[in-house]
Amino acid sequence: MEFKNLNISESILKAIDELGFKEATTVQSFSIPEIMAKKDLIVMAKTGSGKTGAFSLPIIEGIDHSLKSAQALIITPTRELAVQVNKDISSFIKYTPVKTTTVYGGHNMSVEEKHLKEGAQIVTGTPGRVIHHLKNRKLETKNIKYLVLDEADRMLDMGFIDQMYTIIKALPKDRVTLLFSATMPDEIQKICKSYMKEPVTIEIDSDTKTVDSIKQEYIRVERNEKRTQLSNIICSEQPNSCMIFCNTRVEVDKVENYLNRKGFVSEAIHGANTQSRRMRTIEEFKNGDIQILVATDVAARGIHIDDMSLVINYDVPVEKDSYIHRIGRTGRAGNGGKAITLVTSDDIYALYEIEEHAGAMIEEVDFPSDEDIEEGKIILNSIWAEKKAKRKPRVEQRPKSAHKPKGPHKSTSQHKPKGHSTRKPQGKSHGKPERREHPKMHKKPVQQQIEKAYVNKEVKKQNHPVQKKPIEPVKPIVKPVSNEVKAQPKKKKKFSLRNLFKKK
Repeated sequence: MEFKNLNISESILKAIDELGFKEATTVQSFSIPEIMAKKDLIVMAKTGSGKTGAFSLPIIEGIDHSLKSAQALIITPTRELAVQVNKDISSFIKYTPVKTTTVYGGHNMSVEEKHLKEGAQIVTGTPGRVIHHLKNRKLETKNIKYLVLDEADRMLDMGFIDQMYTIIKALPKDRVTLLFSATMPDEIQKICKSYMKEPVTIEIDSDTKTVDSIKQEYIRVERNEKRTQLSNIICSEQPNSCMIFCNTRVEVDKVENYLNRKGFVSEAIHGANTQSRRMRTIEEFKNGDIQILVATDVAARGIHIDDMSLVINYDVPVEKDSYIHRIGRTGRAGNGGKAITLVTSDDIYALYEIEEHAGAMIEEVDFPSDEDIEEGKIILNSIWAEKKAKRKPRVEQRPKSAHKPKGPHKSTSQHKPKGHSTRKPQGKSHGKPERREHPKMHKKPVQQQIEKAYVNKEVKKQNHPVQKKPIEPVKPIVKPVSNEVKAQPKKKKKFSLRNLFKKK
């Protein structure tokens, strides 16, 4: 169905045409009319089906331009997804007076408060920062008539269920609630029953939760050879862009450092990175300046690239739903894609559970041949040679050693006139002042000083012999004897109870 048949205004259609979209996806064709009819909606659709356009287009259409306050609140599980959704909405409102903003942890708080005060009508954010603005009364809720819970199952996995309840209770009851999720756990169903009014359920391709156009494979490897085989797979597949998923931040950094040493143009992204670095890395990856992005599951929902050709699961995900979200980064917008999982002997049963959960068989394949690996290296080097030359080398320069050379040190005070200080003037650097040393210190090594003092003492003895005086006989000391008998001191009696109570 074409967008012009969905009762969308001309200003929005003009922006959609400039983006190159002509026809609406299946989920957009079913969702947009229901949302325009002010109905609560539950959408279960596979990743990459166009869910952002499905809820953002009718919300933009329903915004009252005369009200300069928040009218739609969109909750996302991650910062990256919040920025991505806001970016998509900004492209749709190019020719409309609608204002939008994002609020998330790590962002400038004063900038967010300024945009809210200026009348942002569509607010996209993460649960924690939204609650912060609600408590501080920076985000007005009286005019909010749309609530969107995007990737609700992911918010549940990340422990945001209590925050979701807090946000829902703070909003007006007379609103349209839209819930989008790839899966439907029991806790999400409870939210639907408690806080939604006769919701319409739209389920797209429920029989196969994964994207049909993705070719799924796995390779059995030993744990100690995973990095080597990872490098070989990348060379044989020759991807233009590739995402590698690990279960922990530590493993992400290890894999990224290994690939960088092998000559790949790679970057890492996980929760320990600063927000500015994460956004910069994602933008470089989207622009094609980065060949490989190594990430944790936190970034799995926030990156939308239509032409990503390969996803590699370096670690088998702990949660079965994470596998669906990971491989959903490829095969978007109907394009073909491939997902390869490295499986050790400890992971094989977890892979069988993922196959049962996804409703699809994952094919086992052999290691790539040496010929394919060598041929792939040549092709990749020719493609990425120019971009490698432009990128700055990632060599961490160690600070120069502050140790002074060994050996005798001469005092700087010898060459300066008396009365002048030997201390160097301190500028704005506020460095530590030099020690004030005695002029005689460090003139010669200590061993030389001791030897010189000993030699001088011996020479002095030879030149000036000491004259000995004759020894006088010792006179005996005679004490006078007296006839008086000295009184002997009385001996002190020892303390005892018998002596204490003894009668006199």
